[in-house]
Amino acid sequence: MSSWVKYHFTHLRRWREYAEKVSKAVRDLIPDAKVYVIGGVAEGRTTIYSDIDILIVIKNTNSATRRKLLIDILERAIDTYGLPWDAPVELHIVGEERAREYLKYSRNFIRIL
Repeated sequence: MSSWVKYHFTHLRRWREYAEKVSKAVRDLIPDAKVYVIGGVAEGRTTIYSDIDILIVIKNTNSATRRKLLIDILERAIDTYGLPWDAPVELHIVGEERAREYLKYSRNFIRIL
């Protein structure tokens, strides 16, 4: 197994820790948001292509708001809570209606906040 694969799986094994760091950053910026881990990690099917999909549900959203929040959340998670800059997290910031679709089609999801 290559060193990159081992390194990547080391990150994936820390998914809960990383999700909690992101969740704390979300809570600081958007106290009424909900945070879930979705996708392969939540479903127990990680591969070398996996990342840690984090669904962030907010009440009001538009593309400009989501873009700014994405940057603000990651910066805060890294700078304040110690999320590694190269952690394989992918944030999905959506409104409540879109979140229902994500959760409806997920085989499993884990609520963090």
